[in-house]
Amino acid sequence: MKTNRVFFVAVLCLFSALCLRGAETDGGDLHVVPSFLFGQNLEHTRAALEGGLSAQLVRNRKFAGKPSRMGVASGWRGFGVHAVFDQLWKKGFTRHAAAGRMFRQNEVSSQYIESLAVDGEAGISQSGMALRGGMRHSFRAHVRTTHAEDVTFFVRICGLVDRTFTVRSADADDWKELRLSFVPATNMMAVLQIGVKGRTCGVVGAVSVMPDDNFHGMRADVVSALREIGTSIVRWPGGNFAGEYRWRDGLIPDRDARAPLQSHTEIETQPYSFGYDQNDIATDDVLALCEHIGAIPYFTINAAWDSPEESAAWVRHCSGRVKLWSLGNEMGYAHMEGPKGAEGYVKMVRPHAQAMRQVDPGIELTGSGQYPWGGQEWIDGAAKPLADVAPCVSYHQYASADVLFDFTTPERTADTYRRLSDGADAIIDELRKFRALLPRNISISLDEWNIWYVWYRDDGIAEGIFAAKVLHSLMREWRALGISRACYFQAINEKAIHVDPFGCRLTSVGEAFRLEKDHVGRIPVLCDSLPQDVFVTDGADGSRYATFYNFSTEERRTFSVPAGGRKHVVRAEMLSPDGLATGCRYRRGMASVSLSNGMITLSLPPAALAAVGLN
Repeated sequence: MKTNRVFFVAVLCLFSALCLRGAETDGGDLHVVPSFLFGQNLEHTRAALEGGLSAQLVRNRKFAGKPSRMGVASGWRGFGVHAVFDQLWKKGFTRHAAAGRMFRQNEVSSQYIESLAVDGEAGISQSGMALRGGMRHSFRAHVRTTHAEDVTFFVRICGLVDRTFTVRSADADDWKELRLSFVPATNMMAVLQIGVKGRTCGVVGAVSVMPDDNFHGMRADVVSALREIGTSIVRWPGGNFAGEYRWRDGLIPDRDARAPLQSHTEIETQPYSFGYDQNDIATDDVLALCEHIGAIPYFTINAAWDSPEESAAWVRHCSGRVKLWSLGNEMGYAHMEGPKGAEGYVKMVRPHAQAMRQVDPGIELTGSGQYPWGGQEWIDGAAKPLADVAPCVSYHQYASADVLFDFTTPERTADTYRRLSDGADAIIDELRKFRALLPRNISISLDEWNIWYVWYRDDGIAEGIFAAKVLHSLMREWRALGISRACYFQAINEKAIHVDPFGCRLTSVGEAFRLEKDHVGRIPVLCDSLPQDVFVTDGADGSRYATFYNFSTEERRTFSVPAGGRKHVVRAEMLSPDGLATGCRYRRGMASVSLSNGMITLSLPPAALAAVGLN
């Protein structure tokens, strides 16, 4: 009993101390900053996977889509003294887990190679494979012959590999695996060749080259960067790609054998991956990623093409590891297949919701729809009727679709930054308007937020200050807005993490997330004297943490923040820009901070970010 009393007194003292710190100024709020404001999308679009998270180095490695007029698959080139090429649409190596109602074309095919020179050879090649020096890489290819005879296949990788393999297939379904490994001495952009020797022919079904340090087919450095920016939620598989995904394919254990997935909204994958996702990252891979980086998975079902039973089976497969589910993405819009009206949407997804909840009553469902532009019609026709099974609605908001990133003069640069700052305000303003239309028993999942079309530009500084401003507002107002989670769209190459062939780096957006994430689990210090561009929190350990941004491109800002009795500066980090235009970067450095008379004072240069920690 004495131990219990001591524990109770300690908890009470801690709670009282937190109350005093959190309420030392008007507007105190004892609710800590939740981690769920730092979610990230992981959608299979554009360069987020291919050229991003995926560790796979071979493009169009499963030969999807229509070939060139010479019969060679997109992303490959044919060569040979007298060569013939074709794509075979039947008896391919890849497959789908089950036949479905979804109509897609040219997903299952293989590359046919024929050499007509007795002493010659014919094959396909691909350049631009980024091999890392000192890292072991593994090569695989699945091949077969078209006749029951010996065929000599060759594999070449620059000056690293030159191997031949003798293959005999009993029939068209008898695929053989070629496998080897190699270690380049230095970083290099390599050329891969695979083909047949002599007057003969052969078929290639899938090719793979990956570094051995990959994590479930994902680049280890990009995975680490996702952890560094504080990714708390992974929304997957989308986004628009949720309408393409067939989760049962992920149950095929060999990722080489999973058929590619054609994009209905082709613009999302052209010209990045020739209109097809290679179907390499599946449910269990994403769950492993979430566990590895400490994030919560948030899955979106394909309600238009999967049956309620299939959605329930997906929940069952996840075995309680996924508690957050979305009933489709942006349903009702022309780019998403399925019903276009609220009534049709409810009729489609309610059986899914009921079947999924029967498997796991503890899951949390989010309704989709034409938000924000559907407005009251979708709220009355979809959100309210589904509130008993999905008491949360998705909301997507992008800023400044009309902003031209013009940095040609100081005046135009300042106007670009001002319009982006206004765009950050507009996101929160639109959320307030949406909140006012909703009953209080329905929360908001801010599934997507960003600057519109930012993914079609090189990253710069303005995007990072924009992100910091939005995060400050969300951390202040998430309870008033009734937000249950928020996910930036999207981290990888769009623009929090920039991925290059041989490495990756945090952009200004990534740096903003890295600084702001350290507010999670701490109590906001809210008062009228603190400007919008400062956010302050107190920790249970007695520490104080403050982040700052300066959206001005011309003026230095000086900030004074109450130290709240803290005596020591334990962190003073400044992110200073090397310019203001697209293509400029932040430099990490020390901030100059003074602590006197119970106040901390910080001078912030134009377009800079900073973080200060006290204890």
